[in-house]
Amino acid sequence: MAEIQESIEQQYYWGVPDSPIDWCENNYEISPFICEFYNTFSSFIISFFALYGIYLLTSISMSRDEYTTQHIKIVKQVGIRAKVLLSYSSLAVVGVGSAFYHATLLYKNQLFDEFPMIVTASLFIYCLLTMEPVSKSDSKYYQIFRWLLPYALVTYFLIVSTTIFIIRNVPTILQVSFGVLIVSNVIISTLHVRGLNQDYSVSNQKKLLTYCTVSMLIAYFSWLAERKLCNEYGYVIPGLQLHAVWHALTGLAGFYWVQFYICSILEKNQYKTNIIWNWGVASINGYFKSS
Repeated sequence: MAEIQESIEQQYYWGVPDSPIDWCENNYEISPFICEFYNTFSSFIISFFALYGIYLLTSISMSRDEYTTQHIKIVKQVGIRAKVLLSYSSLAVVGVGSAFYHATLLYKNQLFDEFPMIVTASLFIYCLLTMEPVSKSDSKYYQIFRWLLPYALVTYFLIVSTTIFIIRNVPTILQVSFGVLIVSNVIISTLHVRGLNQDYSVSNQKKLLTYCTVSMLIAYFSWLAERKLCNEYGYVIPGLQLHAVWHALTGLAGFYWVQFYICSILEKNQYKTNIIWNWGVASINGYFKSS
């Protein structure tokens, strides 16, 4: 029996997968060192979009042109640079954690994937709900809400992460808890843009939120199709791993959402904004105050 167990373990470079979820891609089919090859490397696309977002707000990108330099200075002036960099950094960790997870399919690395997902989604909610500064004229209840908000989000994360850690064979826990944050984000973001007195054609906020929503919807349906339609050959569509599509498009959606947040803050502070495109990816640029 021991010899049989040892023989089984030798088939897996990182050890026998103990994650409760085995994704559609066949294990160790491409490389003897990587459990799910395409799912692993597509995870880094999430980190790529996050690092690109960070790059757009660093001194390295300031050398491109004077408009980029002005944009970075404006983001600092309105006081959201730290929030943006933290959000993108958290998103980058999601990509790394996802890569570790899919490379091994070990439960400990699954947590490295799932915990940053909850943290990142919580950060997005926090950014969205703190767009307006608290003033003495605000109601007492709103001031209490703003004071409790970070504690509530941290408590939510602790409850979800503890539950996932203890009850390890119920992936629905993560799916529901993450879904609650995403749906909440979508609802609040949608309510925000509905309050704008602008047509879609001239509203950069609406455009960026649309790009984010479309990316996330395609990602979700790719994820769902793979879960429901996977065959014994390890794919739904020959030559394409739909979970890899999920990775790429959720990374893009996260990037676009933070760009939407930046655009919202800049326009709230009466700055003009412009959408610029690089290699098919849109980003926002703030350049001067409107008169």
